[in-house]
Amino acid sequence: MLFRMLILTGALTAVCVPAWAGFMTGDQLKDYLDDAQSGTSFKNLTVAMGYVAGVYDMVDQTHVCVTRELSVRDAMDIVHRYLNAHRSDLQQPAAELVVKALAEEFPCKQ
Repeated sequence: MLFRMLILTGALTAVCVPAWAGFMTGDQLKDYLDDAQSGTSFKNLTVAMGYVAGVYDMVDQTHVCVTRELSVRDAMDIVHRYLNAHRSDLQQPAAELVVKALAEEFPCKQ
């Protein structure tokens, strides 16, 4: 009986441990942004737009200090340029990369 409980506990632990910390990788977001820029998929445009806008809305304003009017399209272009320039980071969670892109474009004065 104890052996069965140990096996069950081990199996449940293996199944319950999260494999990834984010919903989307930078590589996946880049694919959506590529399609959005080329106009090949309205669905991918809306996914990319919603994702970038959602992350922007949640960003701590001490990390990103926007100094001008910023449209979602402008934010998407900034993120797309950042992802193209930092291809070695594309396996990181997309949300982290969106914040890094916006912080690089709109740094806060320390």
